[in-house]
Parts: sequence; C-alpha cells; structure tokens
Amino acid sequence: MPSHILVVSPHLDDAVLSAGSRIHHLASEGAEVTVLTLFAGIPPLPYSPIAEYFHYTWGLETEPMEHRREEDRKALARLGATPLHGEFLDAVYRRRPDGTWLIDVDGPMVQGSEAAEPRLCDLLAAAVAELAERIQPEEVLTSAAVGNHIDHRRTRDAVVTALAGKVPVRCWEDLPYGLRGSDIPPLPEGRALLDPVAETAGEASWSAKYEAIECYRSQHSMLWPPDADFRDLFDAHATGHGGGAPAELFWPVGPCDDRP
Repeated sequence: MPSHILVVSPHLDDAVLSAGSRIHHLASEGAEVTVLTLFAGIPPLPYSPIAEYFHYTWGLETEPMEHRREEDRKALARLGATPLHGEFLDAVYRRRPDGTWLIDVDGPMVQGSEAAEPRLCDLLAAAVAELAERIQPEEVLTSAAVGNHIDHRRTRDAVVTALAGKVPVRCWEDLPYGLRGSDIPPLPEGRALLDPVAETAGEASWSAKYEAIECYRSQHSMLWPPDADFRDLFDAHATGHGGGAPAELFWPVGPCDDRP
C-alpha cells in the first residue's frame, strides 16, 4: 500500500465527489493522503457578476471562500485526509489580460484558453511540482477534466505536465459531470489516458464519502436537481462501473504510444 498519496483537486469538493471513497479507503489502510485544492484562493472585491450570482445561490454572500474552506476541512477530516488550500482563484473570480472577466454571466464554464491566461499553466505546474518534491508521493490522483470545465482542465494539465513520467498519475471521472457521460478533452502533447480502472471499496468507505459530500452544503443546489437525492444518482452510476458493486473510475496516464 502506498505510504503517501497526493490528491490534486480543482475546487473545494471535486476530490470528494469524484474520489472520496478511494481517499477514505487509502487513508484507512494507513496511507497519508494530502488533498491540495488549487483554486481555493480568497478573491478580492469586486466580484464578477457570475460570482455574485453563485454566492447568492450558495447562501454565502459574505466571505464565501472562507466558508467553503471550512466545509472542505470538515469533509476531508471525515475521510482521514489532510487538506491544503491553494491561493489560485476560481475561474469565476479571474480576469483576462485586458481586465474583463474570464467567465461571462451567460458563458459556459469551459470558456478560456491558454492565451487568455498566459502564465497560469506554468504557475500551477510549478506549485504541484514543489509540493510533490516536498512530500514525495508514491501516487497522484487528479481530475480527468470530464465535462471540460476550465479549472478541471487546468488542474489536470498542470499535474500531467509536472509529474507524469516521474510518479504514477491517475485521473478520476469528474462527478457529477460524468453522470451525463461528458467527453474528455485531450491531454498535453505526448500523454494519454490509458484503460480505465474501476476501484471498488467497502461499505465504510462509501458511507464516509457520502458523509463528506454532506459537508459541502453550500454547493448542493448547483450540483444536482433540488428534488434529487445525490445518493440515488451516485449509486446508480457507480454500480455500473463495479459490475453491481459501487466503484469510482480512474484512468492511468501514460505516453501516447502506450494506448492499445
């Protein structure tokens, strides 16, 4: 069993939603699990119009990221993992070089290109590389960018750029995007996702995952319909991966020539 696992999450909830069971299982088996959330920075005023709308929806119109960080600490404590909160800003708080907001009110969260944020990819990769050098993980878990959310894509590409070929990297199926069967954007040049692996875990780990998801109460109204129970949605999807037993899906990252 690996002694130290690094989990690199785009946002405060992504790792738990997509890999919470695996995180709990690894921690319960004695691994030290560190969860770095890259886009967890505290945004300055003023907020963008879409951020203001999100804050209203979350019921967090004052100090929203401080509240979300506390949700994350409680969730990861339930899984036995250690949280680290990066200082990079969520896409809804970022601006283009010309000063306009990166994400428009009516625009999708897949907006944004490397040209719009010319230094961000390098800064993210450097932050991931520095932490990995310090803690020396034996495995790294991160987003596959299912759904093509800009921050998920940035996170995955930073991890792949910094660590692929140096330490085993596996990318999780981003939930709840994966519930809709969304496509996965290409990886950085020379890298590809290999055959997926469905990781099952015991009842205790699935229960812990759901208890951790409950900690992110501010996000529930945006993640699934108000009349839906996320347990039913996740159970139906997860049992399809595990041949009847719930499972989370991961793709190992390898060179392009390792694809079948």
